[in-house]
Amino acid sequence: MKEMNDYSGPFRPDLKYEDFSKEFLIKLMKVWQYFYLEMASAWYDGVEKRFGFDAANACEAEAWIRVAKRSLPRLVKAANIELKTVLDSMKVLQLPPDNNVFMYPARFEIKNENHVIMTITRCSGLEYWEKARPERIDAMCRGTALVLDPMYAVNPKVKGKAIKLPPRGSQNEPACVWEWTLEE
Repeated sequence: MKEMNDYSGPFRPDLKYEDFSKEFLIKLMKVWQYFYLEMASAWYDGVEKRFGFDAANACEAEAWIRVAKRSLPRLVKAANIELKTVLDSMKVLQLPPDNNVFMYPARFEIKNENHVIMTITRCSGLEYWEKARPERIDAMCRGTALVLDPMYAVNPKVKGKAIKLPPRGSQNEPACVWEWTLEE
């Protein structure tokens, strides 16, 4: 059977992802990324509305950390990544729904397999917060992200250190810069 480039045809009760073309699956993944982050945002707004700013920030951090702890090892296993080097951990950063391929594009300066400078060139969350909710920048970028982002490396020997964090002076500056190293 020919791979489907969309789902405009009849309903298929036996539908499988394998029925879709690679191009359509990529299109779906980008929409799923939006769902993923929109759910997090809606959840945050609901907590903030009912319990306040500080409670929403604390709950958001707890939720993202839980997702990282439970989900990232599954990605590592599914992708068959061995996690021996920093570059292996950089592979992990490319795979979750909130990745640095589509959502938070990054530039990598690879000094060696165990020393990488990662520059997040665009962060849609930061761009939104700069315009509409600047009070969120500190809580996320200097709070939750400092705990969460190093967890995304999965390997406890890989350490992520923030070199540059928001706020930024202009929209031309990168969102943030991280240094990743392996500690034996």
